[in-house]
Amino acid sequence: MRACLKIMASQKITSQAIAYMKGSPPKDGQPLVNLSPKDDPVVRPYLQDLHICYLADEGQSYRYIQNRHLEEDGISVDELHQIGLRNLSHLVAQRNAIVQRNGQVFAFLMGGDFEASALLLDSLWDYQFREFVAGDYATVIPARDVLAFCDASSQLGIDGLRAMINRLWPTGDHLISNNIYVRRSSKWTIFESLWI
Repeated sequence: MRACLKIMASQKITSQAIAYMKGSPPKDGQPLVNLSPKDDPVVRPYLQDLHICYLADEGQSYRYIQNRHLEEDGISVDELHQIGLRNLSHLVAQRNAIVQRNGQVFAFLMGGDFEASALLLDSLWDYQFREFVAGDYATVIPARDVLAFCDASSQLGIDGLRAMINRLWPTGDHLISNNIYVRRSSKWTIFESLWI
């Protein structure tokens, strides 16, 4: 037992980081909890309304990587981001993720918690998902466990994405965004904002 504890203590928490997609903070700009800057979670802006945080799996729960962890482990935010993407990619592979078709919409499933975060994995969009969509992608990530996409030129697909947002927003659990995003030239932008 002591040997196990020693190994856990010597492992840097940042080496366990998994990139995790989050929505914008509350509109009033006031934090939900006041923490010292060192205790604040590491937050990396991604798109206008999206941010990336980093989580470490503690078995029964996840722990946010905090600014103090960067200092303790001697790494930068950019280095943490690369670790987070690598660990997210490993997690997708471990969970045997699948894509399920419903009409013109495709749902990405991997057991909950990190589906929306897969938006960050270029390899999925550039290679694996190409068998489903030949043109530009349109996608939604209304909650942490939901990622759905279609061909951006498919009106039926876009309607299906809107319907998915309407089902989940604003009463769903762990909400992220009610926007539709489009991927062009390997970059995501807001395709359509749905103010419901």
